[in-house]
Amino acid sequence: MVTVYMTDSDADRTPLTAAAGAAGPQVVNVLKLLSDETRLAILLALWESYDPYGPEEAIPFSELYDRVAVSDSANFTYHLNKLTDHFVEKTDDGYHLRNAGRVLVRTVIAGTGLEETTTSVTEIGMSCTRCGEARMEISYRDGAVYLTCPTCEGFVTTEKHPRGIIAVFEFDPAGVAGRSPPELLAASAIRSRNNLRMMMEGVCPACSGSIDASLRLCEHHDPGTGEVCPSCGTLDSVRARYVCTVCKRKSSRPVEFTVVEHPAVVAFYDDHGIDIRRDVDDIEGFIRGAELLWAMEHTIVSTDPVRIRVTVPCEGEELRLTLDETRDVIDISGSH
Repeated sequence: MVTVYMTDSDADRTPLTAAAGAAGPQVVNVLKLLSDETRLAILLALWESYDPYGPEEAIPFSELYDRVAVSDSANFTYHLNKLTDHFVEKTDDGYHLRNAGRVLVRTVIAGTGLEETTTSVTEIGMSCTRCGEARMEISYRDGAVYLTCPTCEGFVTTEKHPRGIIAVFEFDPAGVAGRSPPELLAASAIRSRNNLRMMMEGVCPACSGSIDASLRLCEHHDPGTGEVCPSCGTLDSVRARYVCTVCKRKSSRPVEFTVVEHPAVVAFYDDHGIDIRRDVDDIEGFIRGAELLWAMEHTIVSTDPVRIRVTVPCEGEELRLTLDETRDVIDISGSH
């Protein structure tokens, strides 16, 4: 017979603490706080009284107690006090949500993970930006807006969606209702562009954490085929990768996206009467922006050290930008 002696640390170990890993004890404590229905009811009651542009009025204890409808005031007080260090602030006049509490409720209201929101596949008035032979289609599923082509293999493949993907824009379910297909495309593209801009500038759009950015070169890519690579699942041999060091939010884009808003590129297009800063506000602008990106080309100058040259053409002129492994532009040549 084997005798197992349990240490104090073993006795305190729970499934939640065991699974936490790098998330840390503070995350475990917050998740424990949210594991009670009364506490969640308190957060929702405070949210209902929150007016973004009104005076920040606290709810008195008695009114909050009535709203939550708990029969035991001592039990209610216990749960309310548990929230005051993290999500709720206590003042002389009563209680109101801290910013962390508002962020939490907003996340739930956005609808992510609550129910499966989908839309039917709808043809949109845009020719495919890759093959030009078919009208692209738009749909919403898996928490994202999908722009697809029914004819060609697109730019990207995934396990669930093996062909025809032109673009995928992460988008909360709450943003789908009330928008027509063109409006949905414009809204999701605007959000995607702004999120990417933040990540390119080193700030996570989800948690404000810092971003690790790098260039990924596919060793198995065969650019001569002009087809989506079966190894990396994209048409691009070089992609920029961004990942938040805190919440692990990620984004992967063609390397051309890293230079499209570089001052030299913006000035280059301005010289030709093209304002790329407003190109996703409508369908025609979206088409123009896609065509400009599709016209750009990249060349792997060297792999050690990594050097990538992106060529930006316009009306017979070219602007060439060379990037290093961190995506920094280290050289500009051509018309600028």
